[in-house]
Amino acid sequence: MHSKARFTVVAAGAVLALGLAVGCSSDESAASGQNTDVCNTFAADHNAFVGLVKAGPGSAENIDKWTADKQAAVDKLNTLPSTASGDVASSLTTFVDALPADTLELSSTDSESGKAFVDNAGAVKSACEADGTSITLDELPLTTFGN
Repeated sequence: MHSKARFTVVAAGAVLALGLAVGCSSDESAASGQNTDVCNTFAADHNAFVGLVKAGPGSAENIDKWTADKQAAVDKLNTLPSTASGDVASSLTTFVDALPADTLELSSTDSESGKAFVDNAGAVKSACEADGTSITLDELPLTTFGN
């Protein structure tokens, strides 16, 4: 009887340990999955915005639509920090907090906000990679005097 009780305790302990291990790995994959989605969404939204900046309005008649499209892209970016966790959420918050109210500032000559956009996007990319998701970001064209 004594050995049967010991077997039951050992078996119960093994089941508990297995349950904890499965529970931990489920939590980790859920968090990683959430950041994978937000990292991929960030890359897509970032690249869509950069594409709009690179393309420009095309014509004077298209300026209002182009401006509205850029604002819609920024609005999408602004929603991302609340959907992430850990360092990814922190870097996304820094990125969106540094976005200027007027997106034209990002592409003006020697733009500090443009440099911050590039640097902060790089920080998001690094945080995503550290979290297990590799993303590709298109480069925002920056202009400087004398170069």
